[in-house]
Amino acid sequence: MFFALTLFVGCDTDPDNNAPVTDEAGLVITVDDSSGKVLGTPLDANDLENSEIAFNDADIALDFVSLLSLGNYNQVSSFEIVKTLNNGPEAIVGDVSTLPFNLTYDTIDEYVSGLGVEASDLRIGDVFTFKVKLYQADGDLYYFAPSMGEFSVVVNCASNLAGMYDVTATRDDGASVNHGIEPVIEISPGYYKTKTTGLWAFGAIAPDQGFNFNDTCSTLTVPPQNLAQGYYSNEVNPTDDGSVLPNGNLEINYEIGFSAGNRTYTNVYVKQ
Repeated sequence: MFFALTLFVGCDTDPDNNAPVTDEAGLVITVDDSSGKVLGTPLDANDLENSEIAFNDADIALDFVSLLSLGNYNQVSSFEIVKTLNNGPEAIVGDVSTLPFNLTYDTIDEYVSGLGVEASDLRIGDVFTFKVKLYQADGDLYYFAPSMGEFSVVVNCASNLAGMYDVTATRDDGASVNHGIEPVIEISPGYYKTKTTGLWAFGAIAPDQGFNFNDTCSTLTVPPQNLAQGYYSNEVNPTDDGSVLPNGNLEINYEIGFSAGNRTYTNVYVKQ
């Protein structure tokens, strides 16, 4: 039999617990130190749902780490680590009696191994999930809660926008400012930060006044955030999707909230 181990329980009246407290191993684990990426280039950017993806090993990585945070191994028989694709059938990738457990991948073939699929079957948006299962000495099986014992990697487009750009910002009333050459900085795969926002020159209103944006298969969007990396409460929100142009230039659209009324902006980044 198996149970969902949703949390470390210290009271036998917890309604979310499916097993008696005396039957629990009393363990808390973490996979928070894990990292990974599966990035590729769709062969047909106009049909992401059906397009095969070209992968480069430089854009493939996994460092799955499971650690013991609280408890001991008195009632533990073993830990089993499995992986799934889109919550499908499980493939076992590890079986250990104690933690930590570490699993690393460097190729897409390692990701799909044991799952009954080929790399050519993958599509943008597919999700690989790595889970930790606990076998107790009495034979019971527990799945740790997702927040505690699961780590997922989403198949996404490769993104390489970091670099220097000549930046021009244009407001909806036609006012325009050329900010000169600025860097676009990669925060994480597909997630970037600029140096300026709106028509303000760098350093004019805050120590760090760039905005963050996402690149998803050359579609550029500005997630909701506060102006100047939270220095001001003014909201910066998405408007129309921007894009990566064939020549490598960027167009990004966003809106800044003001008490007198919101203003929209288009920033053009010319690759240097």
